[in-house]
Amino acid sequence: MKQVTSQDVQLRVEHTPRPGAPALLLLNSLGTSMEMWDLQFEPLSERFELIRFDARGHGKSTIGTHKEATMDLLATDALNVLDACGVARAHLCGISLGGMIAMYIATKWPDRVLKAALCNTSPHMPPRENWETRIQTVMSQGPAALAEGTLSRWFTPQFHQDHPEKVARIRSLLLQTSPQGYAACCAAIRDMDQRESIRGITAKTLVIGGTADTSTTPEHAKLIASNIPESKLVMLEAAHLSNIERADEFNATLIEFLQGELTQPEPTE
Repeated sequence: MKQVTSQDVQLRVEHTPRPGAPALLLLNSLGTSMEMWDLQFEPLSERFELIRFDARGHGKSTIGTHKEATMDLLATDALNVLDACGVARAHLCGISLGGMIAMYIATKWPDRVLKAALCNTSPHMPPRENWETRIQTVMSQGPAALAEGTLSRWFTPQFHQDHPEKVARIRSLLLQTSPQGYAACCAAIRDMDQRESIRGITAKTLVIGGTADTSTTPEHAKLIASNIPESKLVMLEAAHLSNIERADEFNATLIEFLQGELTQPEPTE
């Protein structure tokens, strides 16, 4: 692990070099940390120069002075991490907030992106009032007040029943998130509208959605795929954190896309 300075924060970064392999930057969701990618670490680090980090105000990264973040601020953090790791271009893979940051980078700094995987995410998440309420709740009561509702959206009831230990692990990441960091990133999502700008993404793009995702619904995934030319859409039988609920399928889909050409399934008679 190392600390990377980005503007007003210190970001906790894990960099796993693999000489000759392309770099892959993993971007975590709101209310988690780099550990949300633990089920991807082994298969991905065997194939890529892997970089993951805690977003500002999450995990062990510091909060900084910005009470409200923007997508530009969060994307600049990510690019500063790549710079600190000596990486000029990388594949991007982000879930939820991480996917929003990835699409922003792919739009504004296309020369930094090899391919992009946008997972369980959205380019626009109104109404603003929902985010204002969430900001007020986390600042007054802490992340524990959001835990039950959040976890019910992040995993299907069946996954809660079958894998309580994995749900508990993610719950602990949420509870460790600073209220200020969570609220700052909520503001970035509140103010975001990338529906039109993502039409300019030129990197090969994979969109992964969850059939049972009530946070970034299948309609969000389909919107992204329809707005990014020649993107590939894959739906997994999962809720919001598909990389955990369907880890094997997620990993296989991502690796096939990054290493080759993921094709759309042939229509059946």
